[in-house]
Parts: sequence; C-alpha cells; structure tokens
Amino acid sequence: MLGKEKTENYLRTILKIQETCGSARGIDIVGELGVSKPTVSIAVHEHEKEGYIECINNYNIILTGKGIGLAKKKEDIIFFLLMLRYLGVGEENAKNDACKMEHSMGDESYKALLDFFLNNHPEIVSQENSGLKEFFLADSLSILTASRDKYDNIRI
Repeated sequence: MLGKEKTENYLRTILKIQETCGSARGIDIVGELGVSKPTVSIAVHEHEKEGYIECINNYNIILTGKGIGLAKKKEDIIFFLLMLRYLGVGEENAKNDACKMEHSMGDESYKALLDFFLNNHPEIVSQENSGLKEFFLADSLSILTASRDKYDNIRI
C-alpha cells in the first residue's frame, strides 16, 4: 500500500493530466513525476485496487469519483497554512510545514485542531494577510489542482 502523500501526489498528477488530455497514460505520469515506468505501474495497480482510478483499454487512466475527491482535497493544507501564519511562522516555513502536516496528520487530530481554531480563533480564516493567498496558490496550483469553491469568499 502506498502512503497518503504518494497517493495524493499521484492522484493530483493524474487529475492535472486528465483535465488537459481527457485521460492519463502511465508514460504521462512518468514524465510528470520523474519516476520509473515500473514504479508507476505498481502505483496504478494499487490505486485501481483502492478504487481511486479506472484503467480503460489497459492504458487510459481516469480518476473515479473517490479519486477526484482526494485529488481535489486542498482544504487541509490551506487550513494548516493559515494556522501557521496566524501563529507567526514565516511564509516559506509555513508553506513547507503545511504540506508536511497535511500528509501526515490523521483525520481525528485534524478535526480536533480545526474545531479548536474555529471555535477559539475564528479570525484565522478572515485575517488580512497581504499576499498570502497569492504566494501560496501561485506556487502550488500545479500540485494542488482543486476547485476554490469553498474558499472564494474567505479573505486571507
């Protein structure tokens, strides 16, 4: 079984390719991630078994609803980034640490932390922080190909 971080990176890569080409092929993923063909083959097999992707005609890879949901999940990383910036962590460190936190924190811990900040510091999602959204999103859009629907009205 692949780790959470690797799974999310593969699914985001497949989504990016799928959005431009209609479907992904193993060789496309190899090119995007810079890994070997056998590595991609193993990952594709594992992701298909987990229900994140479907392989059509043995080489066209498309995300399932479950796969799209995980590939578009960026709410966690934005929350971690906002939380760290709110706590005074510098932009570059906050960005790097938010990525690490998003991949390693379990659901129960994440929910507890989110509930704590939303109940005790709701200003975390409405604080004025000049350039934070642009700084983070501009550098991360190719990795975090997610819709902004939930965050369009949040002032960062």
